[in-house]
Amino acid sequence: MNSAVLSDALPSYRKVLTLIGAIIVQLALGSAYTWSLFNSSIAHHLGVDVFKVAITFGLFCLSLSLASSQAAYLQEKIGVRYTTIIAAILMFSGLFIASQSTSLFGIYIGAGIIMGLAEGAVYLMIITNCVKMFPERKGIIASLSIGAYGLGGVIFKYVNHHLLSVYGLEYAFFLWGGIVFTLMIVPAFFMVDSPEQAKNTANRLREVLVFKSYWGFWTIFLITSMTGIYIIGAAKDIGEQMAHLDANMAANAVAVLTFFNLCGRLVIGSASDKIGTLLSLKICQILLCIGVAIICYPVLNMILFFIAVACIAFSFGGTIAVYPPLIGDFFGLEGVTKNYGFIYLGFGFGSVAGTIISFICNGFERTIPVLLVFMVIAVIVVMFTKNKRYSVE
Repeated sequence: MNSAVLSDALPSYRKVLTLIGAIIVQLALGSAYTWSLFNSSIAHHLGVDVFKVAITFGLFCLSLSLASSQAAYLQEKIGVRYTTIIAAILMFSGLFIASQSTSLFGIYIGAGIIMGLAEGAVYLMIITNCVKMFPERKGIIASLSIGAYGLGGVIFKYVNHHLLSVYGLEYAFFLWGGIVFTLMIVPAFFMVDSPEQAKNTANRLREVLVFKSYWGFWTIFLITSMTGIYIIGAAKDIGEQMAHLDANMAANAVAVLTFFNLCGRLVIGSASDKIGTLLSLKICQILLCIGVAIICYPVLNMILFFIAVACIAFSFGGTIAVYPPLIGDFFGLEGVTKNYGFIYLGFGFGSVAGTIISFICNGFERTIPVLLVFMVIAVIVVMFTKNKRYSVE
């Protein structure tokens, strides 16, 4: 049964409980970004190359984006509460399958596809659900929810490292699944769907597809994801090869990325309520472009490298945070889950596109300039986008 409230008068305490529940669930979902901790252990356990294990995270991102595009339909059918419960079961099941796997195929299915589908089903839904509950504070609400997702990756970095070092690979997966299941299943019972919004905007996906601005936002999100995911994932190696840092110094890029990514999600998301979502997106795209351009500097040193990493992480996190309220501003809150869900496919496509470009270019020195060209295109697109909302006459 859908738990949607059909009245505009939703008690404040229900809104607050839903927001708190969403934040806790996002903390659990963010744990997936600690996957790199397990790559070496899995490779050693199965006797395979590490890069083959790392493909699991690519499958996860692709499955997440595909499931996110269907989140609105799931909410219409069963609601945010039951979708979260099902996702909790799938998350645990995926990690349990991974813990029992004796081949890469099992890892791909459990930790890649099943976990990705579980996260995608609920990640976008609970963000947009909270945004619709607090329409006057869209930016800060989105930043809190998305910021919790990033914080989850930070917290579980230590949790999963402890589990892996103390209990070993099999039990680490099992215990990780149990913790995530608990953090998702309990808040789910306190969450409700947002009230229906007034249908005075172009809120259906087939309606917004005719607007150039919608495809512009889709393109920007694709390019941002392609650039951000690739550079963030390879930051340590880029530091070693292009900035000529030693391994220990380059590894500090991970901490810089984590900190500034979280800051971007919180700062930009909150600021968008004051300066507007479109201006916030423009700032993020310019910063991201500057960061990529710095990496391309022929005489890249340690200081420039870490400045570039900070710019990229901050702007990538900020872009992720500002997009839900941005799409709500332009095309209405009623259909924001569907409309943003289709755009979120760019996240999955971007994660694959960055890898494809790197294979074609064969090296960071050739790949990063190509990504810079795409970022220039994204900046041009966003600068020509007008801050105009569409309304049905």
